[in-house]
Amino acid sequence: MKMIKIQLEYQCYPVWIYDDEDLVEENSLPPELTDDHELDEKFRSLQERFDETYVDTPTEFFNRGFNSSEDEAAFDTDLKAAVSEFIEKCPKFYSVEVSKNLSE
Repeated sequence: MKMIKIQLEYQCYPVWIYDDEDLVEENSLPPELTDDHELDEKFRSLQERFDETYVDTPTEFFNRGFNSSEDEAAFDTDLKAAVSEFIEKCPKFYSVEVSKNLSE
């Protein structure tokens, strides 16, 4: 059974598809959902917002966090909604794992 992990990593699409040997095949929606442009855009937007919490210069790299608690709460709400939608639409022959920090 193939596995999909949903986890945020700096500058990486948040959907990770693993093969049977637990190696990353790709970071994208599974082939069965590639035509779901709305869901794809939700994940791309979330990734962009997540990436914006980082300072990445030639001399510094760190996560500065969100600009406000309201921004963070809105991000969390949007992320949970996208993950729920993904799990609902994902073909049942995939095992879906959500990163611990996303399910808190």
